[in-house]
Amino acid sequence: MKTSTRVATAITAGLVLTLAACGSEPATDTSPSVPSTSAASEPATGSATETTAGEGSTGEATAAPAQESDEPGADVAFTVDPQQSPAFPGGGGDLLPVDVRAGTHPGYERVVFDLEGADTPQWRVEYVDSAISEGKGDEIDVAGDATLQVITTGFRMPEPSETGKLAQGAYAPGGTDLVKEVFVSGIFEGQNQAFIGLDAQAPFRVFTLSDPARIVVDVQTGS
Repeated sequence: MKTSTRVATAITAGLVLTLAACGSEPATDTSPSVPSTSAASEPATGSATETTAGEGSTGEATAAPAQESDEPGADVAFTVDPQQSPAFPGGGGDLLPVDVRAGTHPGYERVVFDLEGADTPQWRVEYVDSAISEGKGDEIDVAGDATLQVITTGFRMPEPSETGKLAQGAYAPGGTDLVKEVFVSGIFEGQNQAFIGLDAQAPFRVFTLSDPARIVVDVQTGS
């Protein structure tokens, strides 16, 4: 009898503890929260602008495709002579260089300089013996056996927060044979200087497009 009484007492005590636990509030986690590190919460990585597809193995940015099929007026012809817009050099403006693209079209290869701003750019394009940067006077090593210098005016100095979106430095075109490299040396006294390195000297033509503003340089590859 004493043994049975002890067992019953133990069972009763266990039931009381179980009921008390079921009726208690759930424990609250008071430890500080830790931000999620899942792929969905990771910041996007890549180039500062949609222009560049990223750093290549040579340290060059990859020029995005130039898909425009626009043709200039009949008065814009291919030639090896220097070319410039009627109002060159023009005055100040609000433009910024934000992209470089290149592509292949029937009879020519195209390089497009994308600009941001409302003003109309003025330009001068010509063959030069060496790629010399304005301001510093340094010689730039641009790939190819012939070099076109592209001077565009109507630019402003960027704000510190805007420097990450500027087109600057070397760009390696994809899929072009004649155009070997494009190098943008940057803005100096309201002008933006760039160089197009070519496999050989060839006739070229230059014109502008709008909405957004663009400078287009076509280099002839056939008759």
